[in-house]
Amino acid sequence: MTLRITEQKLRNKRFLKSEETTIVTLLSVKEMISMNRFIRLAKISRSTINRHHGNLQSVAPDYEKYLMNRCRSVTKRLRNDPSSELKALFFRVLIFLFVNRLYVTLVLEKGNHDVIEKLILILKPKILASSQVSDGEMFDVYLKEISGLIEAWCRAGFNKKSLSATVAKITYLTDTANIRLSPLASFNNDRSLDED
Repeated sequence: MTLRITEQKLRNKRFLKSEETTIVTLLSVKEMISMNRFIRLAKISRSTINRHHGNLQSVAPDYEKYLMNRCRSVTKRLRNDPSSELKALFFRVLIFLFVNRLYVTLVLEKGNHDVIEKLILILKPKILASSQVSDGEMFDVYLKEISGLIEAWCRAGFNKKSLSATVAKITYLTDTANIRLSPLASFNNDRSLDED
């Protein structure tokens, strides 16, 4: 299956105009909407939606796929560089989310609510190698903490002024994860000994 949202399409002014109209209209409607009503509200043709997305329900998933692939390529160099700091990687992810805030908002509001977790999972090998966070339940709790923090920043309007503070909070959670979450590991070890 080919991606419906590509960098080439996003450089096309006509495509951008119709997509912006599509996204703004979808975000303004709080309930499910029929294609006919959507076409009247957005003032774009049915063939435009069909050509770009296939149908109205695939707009948010199309953008989720685009965001995931784009995030992978944006963070690839930092993920593979052993000398790069985790802080720089998270800063790059937040900048990526800020630049793509319209698409992120659409995906969060109309599509997948765990898209932030999926983006952080791209960084999992780097997180495990660069921090004292261990795989398993400790990482799962850490993932929820970090994704909740980033999602709160997104839902608060992608504030540029709080970007550094958000990175600082992520760094704090990462640096203290072993201390804060190590009881999980010992609890699980105790529980597995009891089962034996």
